[in-house]
Order: sequence, then C-alpha cells, then structure tokens
Amino acid sequence: MATLPQTSEPAFPVPGPASSVPASSVIVETVRPARIGTRLAHPVLRTTLQSFLRAGAWVADLGPLPAELIFRATRLSEKPARVLGTPRGVRREPVRFEHFDAEWLWSAPVPDPRVDREAAILYFHGGAFIAGGLNSYRRHTARLAAWSELPVLTVDYRQLPDAHPNDSLDDALTAYRHLLAEGFAPGQIIVAGDSAGGGLALRLALTLRELGLPLPVALSVTSPWADFDSTARLAHPNARYDAVLPAAGPDMVVRRGIAVDGELDPSWSVVNHDFAGLPPILLQVGSREMLLTDALAVAKRAEAAGVPMRLQIRPSAPHTLIHLGAGLLADGRDAARDAADFHRAMIETGRSDRTAA
Repeated sequence: MATLPQTSEPAFPVPGPASSVPASSVIVETVRPARIGTRLAHPVLRTTLQSFLRAGAWVADLGPLPAELIFRATRLSEKPARVLGTPRGVRREPVRFEHFDAEWLWSAPVPDPRVDREAAILYFHGGAFIAGGLNSYRRHTARLAAWSELPVLTVDYRQLPDAHPNDSLDDALTAYRHLLAEGFAPGQIIVAGDSAGGGLALRLALTLRELGLPLPVALSVTSPWADFDSTARLAHPNARYDAVLPAAGPDMVVRRGIAVDGELDPSWSVVNHDFAGLPPILLQVGSREMLLTDALAVAKRAEAAGVPMRLQIRPSAPHTLIHLGAGLLADGRDAARDAADFHRAMIETGRSDRTAA
C-alpha cells in the first residue's frame, strides 16, 4: 500500500498517519503535489464562493421559512446555467421520468446509447441536495463521457425543500432500474457522483444489495457526502481550511432539511452500513476538504468489508473542483483522466467476465 500523499501544505493534521488508513483492500495512491493553479484557487474561492455560501447558510439557519426560501433560491441558480449549452461534438438526448428528468450525453465514436446498450455511466450531481442539475453539470458530464469513452446518463433527482434525500434515493433506484430494463448489463454499468451525488451513488449500491438487485461493475465517487452527522467534520481541522464549504453549511442543511422532526436516522448515512458485497470503488477527495472525514470513513468501511478501493487524496484540491475544475486546472484534468481510466478498465473487466461466463 502506498503511503498518504506528501504535500507542502500549511501545518495541520493531514489525513492521519498511514497506519490509520485501510491497508489491505484499500490502495491509497500517491498523487503529485498540487500545481500553482490549484493553490491559487483557495484564496479566490474562499473570498467569493465560500463567502456567498456562508451568508446563505447563516440566513437559512434563522428558521424553517428562511431555510425554505434559501433552498428554493439556490435551486433557481440552475436556470441561468442553461446558457452554458452543450459542448461541441457532444450528443444530448433528454429522458423524462415521472418525478424527475435525466439526459444522455455521448460523443463519437461512442454509439447512441438508445440503440447500442453496451455500457454506460449513471451519474448523480452534487449540490448538498439543494443545488446542481443537468444544466450546471452538463460540461462536466460531457467531459466525463468523452474521456471515459462511454455514454453518461445524468439524473436530476428531486431535492430539498420539495423532496427528502430518501426521495432522491428512489429516483436513483428508478434510473438504475431503467438502465436494466433498457438492456444494459449490470456488469457494464458504472455508478458515479460527486459530493451529495457521491453519497447517493454509494447509498444506491447499498440499496441494490439489500433488494437483491444486480450491482454495477464499479462505483466512482468524488468527495462523497457520506455522513449526515456533522460531528466528525466539525472536529476536523479541515472545517477551517476548506475553501468552498463553510463549516456550518452541511450541518445547516441536515438540521433544516434532512432531519425529520429534529431526528436524524443513522441509516440514511452511508458510513453506518456494512459494505460487504459492494463492487470496486474509486474515491477521489481533496486533502483540505471538510468531506475528507467522510471519505476516510467510507474507506474504512470498504477495508472492513474487503471491498477493493482506490483512494486518491489529491493535495490541496478544493471541494468538487477535483473534476469540475478540469476545464481550468491541470490537477483537475489529471483527476478526471484517472477516473476515466478507471471507468474504461472496469468496463473492460465486466466485458471479460461476461465473455468468460
């Protein structure tokens, strides 16, 4: 097993000594030090995006009505993102479900997934269950499709304040069952997501296992929000160093939106489950993110269950910009290419297993 990445970051307790990270089924990959662009992103994001999010979290925490107003206002940000359009050379096809929308994205030489049902990525966007959607994520998922050489079905699952994350899980399950019904073999499906969507991807896999449904060939998650209990995150130094998420942000969303009558069901958090039987996992996370604690908890669950995992702790990578910043940051492109390589390898493994069978 590789030791944790060595970085020249400010002195604070980094992900702990190598001995505290799973050592058998979990492989911690060494990642090159952050480039200057990644490092410069921190002060820029902290004074812009995080300041905005911190103000929103403060207002939302004033009470139920302010929280609902902030949640709805955050959802409105998806409409102007429509101007981003679809990247040149990328095919897009909307898919309508009863409670949510989705869309296929693919580019040549990948065949039309509505006709050739060979393999696919099922993707769940991030946004703390109050933001994100097809428009804001289109360029990211289009890049993911092109570099992975696979079609991507992106799911615009229901979110707060109109739906609970349990409803989001229902939508994820509906989308997965749709792929199976369309003829995609589970051994040729990769389930992926980032942040809230990364946690949703993991939760979907656990639900499929509990329902006795066939599991995807692999899971690919970036900075997953896997624990709705904020205790560990708030106690970690990264609560002060995260350049994107304000320390009180995730906890506010839980208290004002996810908890029901003030109660939080531990079963809603991925980290409280046994991972036995799950497929191989790629997990990428930044070394200075608040959600590093969630990532390490997921890694420990994978190790305890003997689930193969590649854990990349990318030096200084800001939350979600590991991939979403691939258009601007070289480190983001490296991370996205690593994910694409993993996707192709897992699909090839699934294809070989089908041939052998």
